[in-house]
Amino acid sequence: MIFVYFLLALLVSGSLFFARTRRSVLLQTLVFLLMQAVFFIYAATHRGATEFRVFTYDSLGIVFFGVLVLLSFATLYHGTIYLNRENHRQFRLYHTAFVLLCATISGSYFANNITVSWILIEATTVGSAMLIYHSRSSRALEAAWKYVFVCSVGITVAYLGILFLSIMLKGSHEATMSYSSLRAAMVEGNPLYMKLAFVFILVGYSCKMEYFPLYSIGIDANHATPSPMSGFFSTAMINLGFVSLFRVCRIFSESGVSSWTQNVLLLTGGISLLVSSVYMLQVKHYKRLFAYSSVENMGIVLIALSLGSAGYVFAIFHVLMHSFVKSTVFYRLSQVGKLYGSYKVENIGGYWYFSRAGSLVLIFCMIGLAAIPPSALFVSELFTLKSLVSEGRYVVFTFVGILICVILYSLASNILHICYSSKPEGISTNSAPSEDKVAAAIQFALLVVFFFFGIYQPRYIIELLQSY
Repeated sequence: MIFVYFLLALLVSGSLFFARTRRSVLLQTLVFLLMQAVFFIYAATHRGATEFRVFTYDSLGIVFFGVLVLLSFATLYHGTIYLNRENHRQFRLYHTAFVLLCATISGSYFANNITVSWILIEATTVGSAMLIYHSRSSRALEAAWKYVFVCSVGITVAYLGILFLSIMLKGSHEATMSYSSLRAAMVEGNPLYMKLAFVFILVGYSCKMEYFPLYSIGIDANHATPSPMSGFFSTAMINLGFVSLFRVCRIFSESGVSSWTQNVLLLTGGISLLVSSVYMLQVKHYKRLFAYSSVENMGIVLIALSLGSAGYVFAIFHVLMHSFVKSTVFYRLSQVGKLYGSYKVENIGGYWYFSRAGSLVLIFCMIGLAAIPPSALFVSELFTLKSLVSEGRYVVFTFVGILICVILYSLASNILHICYSSKPEGISTNSAPSEDKVAAAIQFALLVVFFFFGIYQPRYIIELLQSY
């Protein structure tokens, strides 16, 4: 089935590249997304099955693929209304890259081989660069080249880590680079090679998951990319980096250097929180603000991963819930940007007078991203902070708590500025476009799912996450 999925993605992307009408572009993209939904059903009903020896439909991949399918439809709709004034060439290239990106991300979710994962992660760079250069401006060109260069360097660094892992494969495990083989090889692996491998992979994958040190490339990408696709970048692409890193963390979980790797994760997560809090206080561009919010959340995820197997479920839960609220805020931000013609703080204000529903979406997103109950992010953040206290890491707890408060202040002040500050000159409520009810309904639906899981976590969902 996965071969059919990849084949369809190639055929549709090739057809989109030569499509002559906007209607044809949308129809073909919709057909692909429907096929993607069918593939999700197939994967969910064939959990545990392996195809072509390197793709396995495990619980982790299925859950993240399901979120990708849901967000793909939402991104398609918001992209359609956002690009209503784009020329046809830009419109079809946007959707061509979108289809390619969906396919490569999906394949990486199910890859059970670290080499295959690496190849697919590198492949996402191509589709991403096309989307970053969408506006064809000099700034977009700079961001696209920077993204290609830094991601190529990062993925190359990760490959060095994979080479160190391959050195430890012996006997029956030597012929494959599957995660299970690597995990078995870690028992008697060379500690120096294991430490070098982990550091290289951690640094390399940071360009996709957006944590320290290569987080900046994601900030620039979100700045240049159309806002609906920024929502996709900050969710599906980050999820790609997380799934790949999580599988690597599991390799080291039973090795002789597991406590060392946990300390490295804790340090990296703390630095990511520090960096995001500092920049969020001084950033003057809303897309960059919420991009730095992703860095903050990934810092919390790394801290949860540093707690070992006890924190794995909460790390997965945090990333999944972050997908719902972060995509929503970028979808709404795309409509804010269209209204004001800018994403700069000084050019936006009084949004409550233009769109009550849109302002409520932003306020709910503020509550969600700030992890204020009943935010679903509160569940995972509370566990992380409690675990730090129970392990006697009071200095780390205090450090993380202070940074979270700083980030909460930054989010609240900026989002409330959008909604309630004075309206810019030259924009009146009479000239504002009418509220897109379908877009608003999609955004509220995503928020309902997000807050539902903040109030109640069904047992079968938790059991599914625990079966990673």
